[in-house]
Amino acid sequence: MRHRWLEVSVQADLESADAVSELFARFGYQQGVAVFHPVVQDADGENAAVDPTTPVQVVTYLPLDEQVDATIEALRRGLWHLSQLGTVGELTVRTVAEEDWQEAWKQHFPVTRIGRYLVIRPSWIPYEPAEQEIVIDLDPGMAFGTGLHPTTQHCLLWLEELRPAGKLVLDAGAGSGILSIAALKLGAAHVTALEIDAVAAEVLRENLARNGVLDRATIRVADVTRDLELREAVDLVLANIVARVLIEAAPRLVRAVRSEGLIVLSGVIEAHERAVAERFRALGTELLDRRRDGDWVSLLVRRVRP
Repeated sequence: MRHRWLEVSVQADLESADAVSELFARFGYQQGVAVFHPVVQDADGENAAVDPTTPVQVVTYLPLDEQVDATIEALRRGLWHLSQLGTVGELTVRTVAEEDWQEAWKQHFPVTRIGRYLVIRPSWIPYEPAEQEIVIDLDPGMAFGTGLHPTTQHCLLWLEELRPAGKLVLDAGAGSGILSIAALKLGAAHVTALEIDAVAAEVLRENLARNGVLDRATIRVADVTRDLELREAVDLVLANIVARVLIEAAPRLVRAVRSEGLIVLSGVIEAHERAVAERFRALGTELLDRRRDGDWVSLLVRRVRP
């Protein structure tokens, strides 16, 4: 049976784009959002920069199911409220078949370099890596996590800095597997990847295999707020989800990491940062670092000794 999807998009000014992205992530499939920043550059292609005078396009996808009408109405209400604070256009909706959904998503996914070494390469784009580059071959399929979103980039930058070589890692809410693959290609001994959606978990498995790291990974279809039980505490937890889920899953995430182990908390809109930070502090962690990009915030915390 072929599935059908709705592609929903809106144009907004640069200052409103983060708030629109947060709204779309709340309702979009697997919290996936694509943001297109218009770019201006010299005639010779040099000095490319975001054009702050041109609207940004924000896109997400919704499964065409019995809840879709209510979801569209909720998005329209949310966008109306945002339009009172900034320039936000009308919601555009179009229906796409599953195979067209995957082709449409490919438009939003260029080769992306992150940090000093990591390069995210869509599986359908040829790329010749430079010396020392670590290439992650990725096909998001019906999962999300392309490395384009600020909170995913925060996690990848921290992975480079934290040097997970020889470490045990938990990827909570693994999506396409981008963080799991990055951790393993940076030398992690083993990654346990949790993904709540069974379809996304298959994409995750395919991406791990494509990158030659499946043998050092365990994939579980599980809800991090209920089903997080590990045989052995890990050295590093990567939790790029949303604030509500982070708060609900906090006791399990903290228990999953060893004493003095690290937790990356990402997917947090700035308005919810304090609630997330206080929840984890109350469970015995200390804040080590913070990254911010627009309204998106990621936190690095450490579990303190009892």
